[in-house]
Amino acid sequence: MGFLNKIFGKKNKDETTNLDFYNEGEEEDVAFARKFKAGGGMFFYCINREESLHYLQEILKNEDISEVLCVDPKLISMINLLDCNYSTQSTGDQDIALINCEYLVALDGSIMISSDQTHHLKKSDLPKKIIVWATPSQIISSSSVGLAKIRYAKKNNIPSNITSIHGNQVQGFSSISTAKKLYLLLVEE
Repeated sequence: MGFLNKIFGKKNKDETTNLDFYNEGEEEDVAFARKFKAGGGMFFYCINREESLHYLQEILKNEDISEVLCVDPKLISMINLLDCNYSTQSTGDQDIALINCEYLVALDGSIMISSDQTHHLKKSDLPKKIIVWATPSQIISSSSVGLAKIRYAKKNNIPSNITSIHGNQVQGFSSISTAKKLYLLLVEE
């Protein structure tokens, strides 16, 4: 009878309370940061652009980066301030990519990106290390909310290749081959 109970009913209290979503009442920004870090992401909260430049420089120095892949003109201006080599075209030789994102997903700590950020590169073609520059206003509750916002905001020009990236410690078979070493610079607006 114990076998049938395991299949059809009588759930353990531990099984019903051990859901891996964010806690009820937990703020979305706190939930995102907790899940992002648990998945192997490195989180840097920045009070302004100057502090984000400091952290960016430290990341590039600590990772011993020789060339950055970056296609966003605003982010390129930041790289220029740091006097770092960059390329706007993927050659496969770049050590790291600096991108922005569509949204930060609180439900699972992932970062939603599209062809607008990756210049039409597939997730698997991006460097193994990625620095994402984002703001707190980009934190949303779930991927479905992000997709709805993209459809609404960009209804005449919906980007292709909308996907999510995770840190390199995410559990699950689907993310193993595309897991990245992720840095997030969350910059106050």
